[in-house]
Amino acid sequence: MKKKALAIISAAMLMMLNAITVFAASPAVGTAQPPVATQTAITAVADTATPAQYAIITATSEGFKVSAVSDSTAKAAVVAVQNTVLRDVAALGYFLGSPELVTAATTQGSVVAANILSTVEVDATTATKDAAGMYNVVMTNGQIAAGDTIAILHYNGSNWELIKPVAVAQGSVAFQVSSLSPITIVKISTNAPAASPKTGVTVSFMALIVLAAMAGAVICFRKYRRA
Repeated sequence: MKKKALAIISAAMLMMLNAITVFAASPAVGTAQPPVATQTAITAVADTATPAQYAIITATSEGFKVSAVSDSTAKAAVVAVQNTVLRDVAALGYFLGSPELVTAATTQGSVVAANILSTVEVDATTATKDAAGMYNVVMTNGQIAAGDTIAILHYNGSNWELIKPVAVAQGSVAFQVSSLSPITIVKISTNAPAASPKTGVTVSFMALIVLAAMAGAVICFRKYRRA
């Protein structure tokens, strides 16, 4: 009788444990770090929507689902973009294979902007990992254009990791990740500094005009004296 009662209690406890949802640790909002000493580019990060809006405008491939993150997670993602993406633009350029970013990092007056297109929770429903232990995820977002420079940030439970996309197409980005939780899609763009006006050429041209005018006045004066 005692054994039967113990078995029933054990089964009940097991059912209760299975019913408990295990939540991954939420990322803490860190502190923005200054850029590396060699970086002269001006950098800026923009959080373009609210967590609820991100969940509406972002979808995933079959086997995954998207939901809204908390406000604190969204704020943590903004700081993570500053520290992981913009702190060392040259290193980012090498990682993503973008010579443009490498050049912009040390070009005086250039601007490198990181626009957060989405920060969402991504969970597997029926999707499974491949033989290498990776999830193959495709996320859709109307703000992505073919040819965009896109970086993915993933919070793995202890820190934010930078992921290079497998492919960027019109409206979508594909990437691999070893675990699922908050995912941030970042679009990176650069603006070259405005070309300085060639004042030397302008001044020289004006000097020629002045000299020509002076020469004309001298000729007219001589003609007047002869008359």
